[in-house]
Amino acid sequence: MTPTSAEEDMSSLSHAFSSASVAEQIKGISPEVYDAAARFWRVPVEAGALTPRMQELILLAMHASASALNAEAIGRQVKRARLAGATEEDVLDTLIIIVGLANHALYKSVPVLEEELTRAGVSIQIPDAHPEFEEVKGRFIAARGFWNSDRDRLATFLPEYVLALTDLSVASSGSGQLSNKERELICIATDCTVNHAFEAGLRLHIRNAISLGASGAEILHVFQLAALLGLEGYILGANALFGASGQLQAPAY
Repeated sequence: MTPTSAEEDMSSLSHAFSSASVAEQIKGISPEVYDAAARFWRVPVEAGALTPRMQELILLAMHASASALNAEAIGRQVKRARLAGATEEDVLDTLIIIVGLANHALYKSVPVLEEELTRAGVSIQIPDAHPEFEEVKGRFIAARGFWNSDRDRLATFLPEYVLALTDLSVASSGSGQLSNKERELICIATDCTVNHAFEAGLRLHIRNAISLGASGAEILHVFQLAALLGLEGYILGANALFGASGQLQAPAY
């Protein structure tokens, strides 16, 4: 299939900067470095296993996750995703799917608290199980096809919180046009990044994605896109140097 002009632009590193003039200025300073960076950008973007729409939504998820929150890159990726054919609903669905990433820290934090309280001889009051928990858990399994047993442990100490978290996961799965396979690819994306690298979640979501028909090539494409986070310092720094926000204003006297 012949790419559209929009897709050709999106495979060019120059499209990632705040303006074409920024790319031209840094290329003028060091054309060899720019060309190498442009190739590093182009290879994952042109890997071809994922559709352009899915590729840009995955990059959006990586930049918008709690472990990244790169505001400038989020703005760029929303625009790129829309250019690649993603709907407003697709964008919002992606942003809701990744909310649970921040919960991963609790899987380690709550057991540490429990151990330290025991060591200190401090008793902890365990609340009663929430009467709706099993029903909500069942709806999660029906919607997503799996359950993370770490949430059972959290529910022992934080029943209301886990209920709210699980309910949010179920609600997001029941809305939007993203398929379950696409949702799993987005979860793989956030769990494989350099700023998160959550192995337990990565294994779970790879297993789920494969069961839903994802190919090894698609998952390897996600991994390559994760490597593009390494170029963000170069992109954002160049924008700061040569973009509109980086232009120094003469002092007024």
